[in-house]
Formats: sequence, C-alpha cells, structure tokens
Amino acid sequence: MTGADHATRPAAADDPSDGGAEDDRSWFELWNVQQGLWIQHQLDEGRADANLPVWQHLYEAVDVGVMRRAVAYLVDRHQALRLSFRDTPDGPRQGVLAEHGLEVPLVDLTGAAYPEAEVGRLIRAENAIAFDDLGTPPTRVKIYRLASEHYCVYANLHHIISDGTSMGILLRELLLVYRALMADEEPPLAPLPTTFEEFVQDRHQWLSGAQSQAMETYWLERLAAPLPTLRIGDHDAPAEEVVNETLEFGVDADVTESLTVLAKELRVTLHVLLLSAFAVALRDITSDDDIVVCVPFSGRDTAKLDGMVGNFVNPLSIRMTMSGADAFDDVVRRARAASVGAYANSRYPFTRLLEKLDVEARPGRNPVFATSFQFADFLPPANQTSQLDLCLFGRPDGNRLTLRANYNSRRLAKSEVQEVRSGLVAVLRQVVADPSIRLEDLSEPLLLARRAAQTRTGTRRRLGTLRASRPTTPND
Repeated sequence: MTGADHATRPAAADDPSDGGAEDDRSWFELWNVQQGLWIQHQLDEGRADANLPVWQHLYEAVDVGVMRRAVAYLVDRHQALRLSFRDTPDGPRQGVLAEHGLEVPLVDLTGAAYPEAEVGRLIRAENAIAFDDLGTPPTRVKIYRLASEHYCVYANLHHIISDGTSMGILLRELLLVYRALMADEEPPLAPLPTTFEEFVQDRHQWLSGAQSQAMETYWLERLAAPLPTLRIGDHDAPAEEVVNETLEFGVDADVTESLTVLAKELRVTLHVLLLSAFAVALRDITSDDDIVVCVPFSGRDTAKLDGMVGNFVNPLSIRMTMSGADAFDDVVRRARAASVGAYANSRYPFTRLLEKLDVEARPGRNPVFATSFQFADFLPPANQTSQLDLCLFGRPDGNRLTLRANYNSRRLAKSEVQEVRSGLVAVLRQVVADPSIRLEDLSEPLLLARRAAQTRTGTRRRLGTLRASRPTTPND
C-alpha cells in the first residue's frame, strides 16, 4: 500500500454489503456529481453513458505478466480503483476495498485477417458495455495482442470513480510503472499525499464552514430566477433517450493567429475569448439575451489532488447577459469577470447548489444549462456521452484550433449543428477584424453564414427558422 493509503476500509472484498457494525462505519458519503451518477445508474442501469475509456497502442513486444503487475500496482496506489458502492437507509455510500484483484485478460488477435480493424471493432463494442454492478469496483482493463511487436492496452472506468484528468493520469502512470518494472526498478512515483476518502470527508466538513456559506450566496445571486432556457433544435423532444454524435471542425491558421493576438490585447485567455464567441453565436441563433454555459472545472483546487485518480469534477455555470447594442469586446470583459468569479467560488458543489436553486427538475435535462464549453490541451474521447444538448470542446492544434461539437442527435440534427459551427466561425472572423463590432451588426453576416450551412433536404426544423417559431416571451 502507499504511505497515504491508511484510511479504514470495508473488511470484505468479495461482498462489501455483508459487513457488520465495524464495516458499516467505513462507508462514507458520495461527493458532488457522484450522487447524480449514482441516481442515473439506478434509473438506466443498462446504459454505458458513464463509461470513460482510454487506450494506447504499443509498437513493441509487451511482457503481459509485467503489465498485469503494473495494473495491480495502480489499483493498490489509487483508492478510486477500489471503490465499491451500495445503497443504505441513509442514502448511497461508497467504501474502499482493502484489496481488489482486478483481472486483466489478454485478447490474442494475431490470427485475425485485419488485427487493427478487429481491435477497433472490439474497443467500440467494449465502450458500449455498461457497468451493471457498482458493488464491484467499476474498472475494466484488457490487453490486445495484434502482433509480436504490436499491443494495445485498454482501460475503461465508470465516471463515478474517475474523470477525464484521471484517465490521463492512469494511462501515464501505467506506462511509467510498466517501464520501471521491466527494468527491475522501483516505479518513480511519490506516495500520494492524501486519499480519495480523506478528500471526501474533508469536503463534507468544509460544507458547514463560513467559506462554503459565502460561496453558496455567490451562486444563488448569480443564478437567481428566472433562469433562461436555451432553445436550440427540437427543445421539447422527449429527454429519455440520449444518442450523442460528434462534428469536428477547425479554425484556420490566420484566424487562430489573430485570435491569439486579440486575446493578449484584451487580457484574456483563448478559453474566455472562444467562450464569448460561442455565447454570441448562440444568442444570434436563439434570440436569447441571457445564456448560461456550463464550463467543466477539474475540481483539483489543491496540489494534493494533482496526481490522484478520482471524480473531482465540478460544473461551473457562466451566465452571460447581452444586448444588440453591446460591443463584442465588452462581452469578452463580462465573460472574463464571470469566469473569475466562478473559479473563485468553484469549490461549492453543483449538486448541492441544485437543491438550493429555484429550478424545475425535468427528467433527462439539466435545469441550469443545456450547453457547455471547454478549451484544453486535449479533446475528450469522441464517444463521450452527455445529456446536454450541445457540448463544444476545443484545443490548440499546431498553428490552428481544433473544435468538436458533441450533440444529442435526438434533439439536434447534424444540419443544425453545422449552423452552430458556421455561426461560431463567422463570429471569430468578424471580431478579429473588428473586436468592437456591435452584436446587432453581426446579425447579417451570421445569418448568411448559417444559411450557407443549411442543407436543403429533409423536413426537420433548422436553426435558421427558430426566430420566427419562438414564443414572444423568450424564456417561458
């Protein structure tokens, strides 16, 4: 065990629900979005929406036994990989198994006619397999052998025990530990300074303090009713089924260079600049002057959490109010102020905030936001599932920007997402030429850009018709 891994744990690894009074004291509450994921699991046990898969091709001979030892090392190192969940009279609880012998099967594809195509097919199938039982740590690892010097290592974790940052940590440490073990060396990983259990316990204690109350007040003021409803696509479509598809696109090098210069001039990050442009594009499409965009926050607000696997993520709500008379650079400054405030109050858990807000819960819908934006050094897996209508991700890509729209195809057609893309790209091209352009002066070029993106086939409503079909009261 690592030096930090000393918290009390369930005594029985085989059936953690059968412990006695001593065992009961070792189970602790869920934290933040874990609670929503637990509820989602109870309602939709057969769905794989919460899967977080990652894989790495290795073009070398792999010692499968040593790779299994590396996996076991990480299971021992990270409590999250030994988390087990159960329902109790006091609500859902989680506990850390003292040991968990994770099986790591080897799948030999050397006899396949096209091993790379076959491993791709198997990975897609594996990604779609849900974790039906959270009573066992929801972690799967497999090794695929494609040739004598070509292997693929695959891991899949339920979101309730992990987040996107954690998947990067897991893959990086797995390869690091494997290399060290192959060289008969101790893996060069410092002991973790805390455990996931200690993190959760500390945060629950924090909720009763003055800082928590101040942050709660901030969010209640920022998200005071009435909250806007972002009406894009088939907003009133049934929400029970989520089918996500993706649309990837880029921003040309000349525009990217100009955006970088503009961000420096306005003293903002590219994230804030792109967030502002996204909000302006949505405003022009929907006629909503009040928009809330979710910005996922890693939740790792202390250095002790930097190298840990676990679910720490906390959705932040960036509320932006605009009018046609506003200049774009003023919108950017407001987005910067809203972002600074959100990050300063980012420790307050979103799930607790939902209990305090005056919002109407609707199955399959987030009552605060319908869209999100995230700009980072990497894109999440293309098959990542979200119940939001539209998620926009971006990353630097050499001298260009790569963006990916992840959308619920039960509510948005591909043609509608193409209009969002065209509107956003048009905003970017307009504002690098004139950052003080008023939003009402953007309407005509954005309308032309969206019309150029519209497909003429099919009968599904397109975004360009939304203005005429919207009710006169924007947010009712």
